[in-house]
Amino acid sequence: MEYIVIVVVIIALALLKIWYDKRKAEIKLARRIKEAWGRVPQNQYEPSDLKTLSQLFYLHDSKATVHVVDDTTWNDLEMDLLFSQINSTWTSMGDQALYSLLRTPVYSQEQWTERKALIEYWENHPEMREKIQSVLARTGKFFPDRLNVWMEPNDYLEFKDKWLYKVLTFLPFVSVPLFFLSVGGGLIFAIVSLACNALYHELSIKKLHAGLEAVTQAVSVVALAKGLIRIPVEALKERFQSIRESLKGLDALAQKGHINNLYISFIGDMATDMASILKMLFLFDIWSYQASINIIKKHQAELIKLIKEIGELDATLAIASYRQSLSVWCIPQIQWEAPKHPYFIEAEKVVHPLIQHCTPNPIRAAKATLLTGSNASGKSTYLKTVAINTLTAHTLCLCYAEQWISHPLFPMTSMALRDSILNGESYYVAEIKSLRRIFALASGSVRCLCIIDEVLRGTNTIERIAASSRILSALARLNTCIFAATHDVELTSILRDVFENKHFEEHITDKDITFDYTLKEGKATTRNAIKLLKLMGFEDDIINSAEEAVACFEKNNQWPVLKKEEYNNAKADIMEC
Repeated sequence: MEYIVIVVVIIALALLKIWYDKRKAEIKLARRIKEAWGRVPQNQYEPSDLKTLSQLFYLHDSKATVHVVDDTTWNDLEMDLLFSQINSTWTSMGDQALYSLLRTPVYSQEQWTERKALIEYWENHPEMREKIQSVLARTGKFFPDRLNVWMEPNDYLEFKDKWLYKVLTFLPFVSVPLFFLSVGGGLIFAIVSLACNALYHELSIKKLHAGLEAVTQAVSVVALAKGLIRIPVEALKERFQSIRESLKGLDALAQKGHINNLYISFIGDMATDMASILKMLFLFDIWSYQASINIIKKHQAELIKLIKEIGELDATLAIASYRQSLSVWCIPQIQWEAPKHPYFIEAEKVVHPLIQHCTPNPIRAAKATLLTGSNASGKSTYLKTVAINTLTAHTLCLCYAEQWISHPLFPMTSMALRDSILNGESYYVAEIKSLRRIFALASGSVRCLCIIDEVLRGTNTIERIAASSRILSALARLNTCIFAATHDVELTSILRDVFENKHFEEHITDKDITFDYTLKEGKATTRNAIKLLKLMGFEDDIINSAEEAVACFEKNNQWPVLKKEEYNNAKADIMEC
C-alpha cells in the first residue's frame, strides 16, 4: 500500500511540475506579447533573409495583380528598411504576407476598408488581440522557412521509385514462411531485409531533408489554423469561416504528416525510441511522407490560401502595433469614386518615416510639380517622402502626416540608377528603360504617381534639356501625377505652362552652408556648387574664375573660352567673355 501511495505522489508531483512549467511559459509569453506591442522591432535582415521572406510575393502575389511595386521603385525608396521597422510579426506566414502586402497596393475601396477595419479592431480589442497573438507565437517562425516549396511546382519532392519502398516494407514478412522451411535461412533473410530497409531509410531521409521540413511546416500551418478558429471572435467570423473551408481538404495532413511520423529521434525514452526503430525498419515514415505529399499536391491551393489568411492576420497585427509607435501619422482620405478634389494630393506636415527629426512639408499637387534647388537641399528626400506616403496610404492604411487627401495613386520612381557593368548597359540606357516602364503603366485605370529625380542626367546638356522637357510634357498629358527634380533651371521656363515650380534653398555664410529643408514656391534662385568648392579648401583663383564664368554665361548666354597662354606663372585661367 505504501508503494502505491509513493507512486501516486510521484505521478502527482510530475503532473504538477508539467502544469507549473506550462503555466510559467504561458505567463512569460503573455508578458512578451504585451511588451512587444507598440515597439519598433530591432530587425536586421541579410539579403538571403529578404530573399526567403519575399517568396510569397515573387512566386504568387506578384502574378495575381497588375499594380505591383517593382524592384526599381522598391529599391529607390529603401523599402527593405521600412519593412524591417514594421515587421513585428510572430510567424513566417506573417513575414511573407507583410512583405507582399507592402508591394501590392490596394485599389479596391472594399478591400482597403476591410484592411483598415481589421487593423483598427486589433487596436481597440487588446484582450482578443493577445489571444490571437499567443496562438501565433506558439507556432513561431520556421528556420529555415520552407513554405515557398508549396507556392511553385514541387514534383521533385515525390519518390521516384514508389514501388521500391513498398516492396521493401513487406519484404521482412517473407521471412515468416521461410522459418518453417529453415530457421537459419528465415533468420538470415529477416536480418538482411531489415538491414536493407535501415540503409534505404537513411539514404532516403538525407535526400528528402528539405521536403520533410516543408511537410512538417505545412502541418504546423494546419495546426495553427485549427487553433485560431477555436477562438470565438465575432468580428472575424467571415475570415475564420474561410479558414474552415480551406482546412476541409487538409485535415488528414495533421495525422499523416505529423512530425512524429516523419522524423526518427532517439531521446532515451524506451517507448519513443522503440517506435522510431520500427518506423525506420518498416519505412512507416516514408509512407507517411508520400501520403502527405499527395494530400498537399491535391489541396495545394487551399494550403496557399491558409498561408495567406494566417499571414494577413499576423501582418495587420504588426501594422497596428507599428502605428502605436508613431508620433506623426494619420488615416489617409482617399477619393475613391470619380474624384472631384482639385488636388491629386493635398497633405499637411508630411515626413519621411526613415529620417529622424525629418522637417515636415506640405504636399499640394494640382498639376505636375517640378522641383529645383541645390545639392543636399532636400529634393530627393521630398520626392521619396511623396512616394512612400502614397504607397503606405494604399498598403498600411496610414500616412506619415498630419492630414492626407489624395486620388488613388500608383507610385513608380526613377531615381537611384546605376551603370550596369555586368550586362553592358550605360547609365543613359538604364535611364531610358526606367522611364519607358513608367510610360507603360501611365495610361492605366489607376493614376500613376511618377517620381523622377534628374531626368536623363546621363547625357549631354543640350540634348538632356530638349529630351527631358518633352518626356515630362508627354507624361503630364497621360493619367499621371508627376513630381520631378532637376538641376536644369531651363526646364522651369520651358515647362512653366505644364508644371508648377517649387524649390528648396540653402543659406550661405562665409564659413558654412545650411539648409532648412522647407519647400518653397517658385523656382530656385540660388546655387551652392562653387561655394562648396571654397568651403572644401579650393584656391581663391579657381573660385573667382568660376564665378566670373557664370556671370559671363548669364550675361551673354555663352560660355567664355579658356586660353592656354601663360603670364608671370599666373594660376588663374585667362578668359575671353
